Amino acid sequence: MSAKENDLLRIQEMYDIATQTMSQIDELGFNRERFVHAQTVQDQLIAEGLANRVFRITEEGGKLSELFKEYGFELREMSGLRNRLAHAYGTIDMEIVWNVLETEFPKVIEGCERYCDDSGITLQPTWG
Repeated sequence: MSAKENDLLRIQEMYDIATQTMSQIDELGFNRERFVHAQTVQDQLIAEGLANRVFRITEEGGKLSELFKEYGFELREMSGLRNRLAHAYGTIDMEIVWNVLETEFPKVIEGCERYCDDSGITLQPTWG
């Protein structure tokens, strides 16, 4: 498999994670308060799952080729956040993670769409 094919698979994965996550946050009416200060077991599980989605996006994004910088992907920052999430051992700053969900996931979706538009590729969510 070529690097271009690997990048396209990563873009599809990132797009699916981001679009599904944004849809689910909206559907659940989940917000910063419930995420950062989860009081119920249900909210704790949802928050943990959403943090895992951030980890998955940063895992894939950190492996993209340098070309993706021009599409707004902050590759170095993604790798750094991925490492922080992977090695935080229970000390994750949930405010930072929520900020990524709220502000960076829409940028990931936009970057994936712009890359695919420029490449003549139709990008469709595969999760729904």
